[in-house]
Amino acid sequence: MQLPPAASSMSPFAAYRATGGYDEFCTTDGQMRPAWKKIAETLDRLGVDEIEQCAREASRLVRESGANFHEMRGEQLRPWNLAIVPLVIDAESWAKLESGLQQRLQVLEAVLADLFGEKRLLKERVLPAEILSANPYFERVYPTLPVDGNHLSLTATDLARDSDGTWWVTGDRTRAPSGLGYALENRVITSRVFPKMIRRNNVVRVASFFSSVQEHFHSLAPRHRENPRVAILTPGKASYRYIEDAYLARYLGFTLVQGRDLAVRGNHLNLKTLGGLLPIEVLWRHISDQKCDPLELDPASAQGTTGLCNAVRNGTVAVANCIGATIAQTPALMPFLNNAAKFLTGEELRLPSVPTYWCGGQKERDYVLQHLDDLMIRPAFMVSGDPPIIPSELSSNEKDELIAKIKARPFHYIAQHRPHHSTTPVWDEGRLKSWYVTLRSFQVLTQDGANVLPGGLVRVSPDSYKLDQSPTAGRLGQDCWVIGNEPVDHDNSLIPAADAPIKLIRAGDDLPSRVAENLFWLGRYSERSESVARLLRTTMICMAGESDLAELPQIPKLITALAAVGQLEPDYAIETLHESMPDLEEALPRIVFDMESPGALQSGLMAMLQKATEVRDRLSLDAYRIISRLCDNLTAADFSSERNFASAIEHLDRLITDLLAFSGLSTESVTRTHGWRFLRLGRRIERAYQTAEVLSATLVTPDTRQSPILEAVLDATDSLMTYRSRYLLKLRSMPVLDLLITDETNPRSIIYQAVRIARLLKELPTAGPELAIGQDERLAAELLHRARMSRPEELAKEEDGHRVFLQSFLANVMDDLPRLSDAIAARYLIHTGLTQQLTGRVSKT
Repeated sequence: MQLPPAASSMSPFAAYRATGGYDEFCTTDGQMRPAWKKIAETLDRLGVDEIEQCAREASRLVRESGANFHEMRGEQLRPWNLAIVPLVIDAESWAKLESGLQQRLQVLEAVLADLFGEKRLLKERVLPAEILSANPYFERVYPTLPVDGNHLSLTATDLARDSDGTWWVTGDRTRAPSGLGYALENRVITSRVFPKMIRRNNVVRVASFFSSVQEHFHSLAPRHRENPRVAILTPGKASYRYIEDAYLARYLGFTLVQGRDLAVRGNHLNLKTLGGLLPIEVLWRHISDQKCDPLELDPASAQGTTGLCNAVRNGTVAVANCIGATIAQTPALMPFLNNAAKFLTGEELRLPSVPTYWCGGQKERDYVLQHLDDLMIRPAFMVSGDPPIIPSELSSNEKDELIAKIKARPFHYIAQHRPHHSTTPVWDEGRLKSWYVTLRSFQVLTQDGANVLPGGLVRVSPDSYKLDQSPTAGRLGQDCWVIGNEPVDHDNSLIPAADAPIKLIRAGDDLPSRVAENLFWLGRYSERSESVARLLRTTMICMAGESDLAELPQIPKLITALAAVGQLEPDYAIETLHESMPDLEEALPRIVFDMESPGALQSGLMAMLQKATEVRDRLSLDAYRIISRLCDNLTAADFSSERNFASAIEHLDRLITDLLAFSGLSTESVTRTHGWRFLRLGRRIERAYQTAEVLSATLVTPDTRQSPILEAVLDATDSLMTYRSRYLLKLRSMPVLDLLITDETNPRSIIYQAVRIARLLKELPTAGPELAIGQDERLAAELLHRARMSRPEELAKEEDGHRVFLQSFLANVMDDLPRLSDAIAARYLIHTGLTQQLTGRVSKT
């Protein structure tokens, strides 16, 4: 191989060897391709150690970005991983590929328009009638839905390069192609890690493509095109694409919605918010066609909204891609697409499809059955993430069963030649390796023609078979650099033009109740996690001292409090039973690192991440980064050998610091919208409840040795320094109860929470003029009144070994707060069919 002048035996490329076929870096005789020259020189100057450091930095940015790909497999989360060295394509090669992609998109648009219109392709038998008649994914509703403009807005094309360098199309994606957000994220991260390399190598920018996407969706609006509300309809958090949808919504400035956020009224599509219904002009749907409208399509669907099809008929909303666009990605269409192109446009496809055979034709079926071992079998009408069937790898019985299935239902199968995949340098395990590569391109069809994203979504794997399964298969992703011949524009912003009209807005009512609910419970879980972590830390620090546990009167009280908040078995709090339980010095560290118990500290943190993920588009990158780091620290570490007091206390210290960082960020850096109010409401309600539980478990029954107990309570409630600044070392029950219950200046007191809860509820919108306050406001007023009428000296008073007034007050508080939470849910969060409890558990209503 011809190495760059700066290369040496220590060059990252010195040991690189292509594994056969077409290699993106070098020719068959080992000569480096010209587009790689400057890039290879830069990497050589960096050296192995610095490239490895860049790779680690990229991995960190991927973890913290919030645009990671997560796939639930049991309890495992699989992040989107990025290989730092890019796939490189020269300008001439890209120009040919781009031309073919533009033509292909226009052909697919013409085919779809014909199938939903005149059906000339069927009448002239250019396409078999079974493309529609035998297709279980075709609905008669689709052709009845008018389209103002193009049927297709944004599509994707899966590509593989043959051994001679020819690009082949392995599949089209016209329904709601995924991966665009990950392609953007790959560029964002590599540009942060290699900023100079991108600028000095004439790498074509991607921002102009996203600007055209943004402008195109705005142009689809039936009205108010100067600033329309464009919404991305996502399947929800359970979908593999939810993180990407949230990332795109944030980047493009669109509203992320789910089906339950929408309502059709008067044939207009609206967003349901706390302040009423807001019109949606354009809906970029990322759900399947049949799930868009349960009234006219799949009645079991909860992903779409009733009446959407009728709103489309009335021209009040534009849906992209059009409902029914899945027909254009039907795999059975691929063998006929070239003839369709010639029939409709007079030109053959410049970008051919991988040889594909539809088994519905007798001649094609005979060929497939005769050459079964040379082919792979896929469904004819469905694009699936399932791997194809490889007949050559089947047993004789399995192969016979496959042949029988094909003969029984020939219309439902296609066969394809397995595509070749080119190879490219991939940085893995500290060196460059030759891995197979596949590329998914993205195109947007505007009024001015087809615009192609320069580059695309790259997946690489040492096993070429993995790349045939799905676009998310493969071990790593890469950025794709199209190298221009001249310096490129530095337009890398989606900031609108200075003279673009815009209406000034303050905090409004445009908050979906689903988002409000998730923010509310995000506040609850974050506050609960902090309270539990503080209580655990206080207990463990007390136990870690020199004194014998029997000499520490605060330990039984703290154990009772831990049992009350669900961290310990109740038997630990019963004197006659705790001796039969496992030793506390072993149990407490295990509790800190427990990843399985539903009420454990770690499950609360994971619930916090889940709620944050649900509102990913509403949180700042810094806020989401903190929450991700909290959970990454849990899942990344192996605590099996570290379950001791020292490591547990250290872990709790870091945890509390991060939780405080999130709390401070949400207090000081979040605009005072209704979203912020629900987040704060959740925190205030939970803090009041947790404080009441700790006080009830520790101070209702006095102890003659009260000073250590009072000190532990103050420490667990983050009020010890405040107390000492006022009273020095004199620990007395009355001032402690005043500080934690009736002191309005202490952010940790119950009355402080009650004041803020009442204030926040008054700032929330109501359905209209009401004759009386709502049940939530009434309960909040009662809570505040009860706290204000309480007297510290009365709360501290002892009668027959009990603080009766304190016990009554705390019992009322712990009874009122769940009712207050339910009242808030009933008034604002009624879209959901689940009720969440203070413990974090979920029960069906």
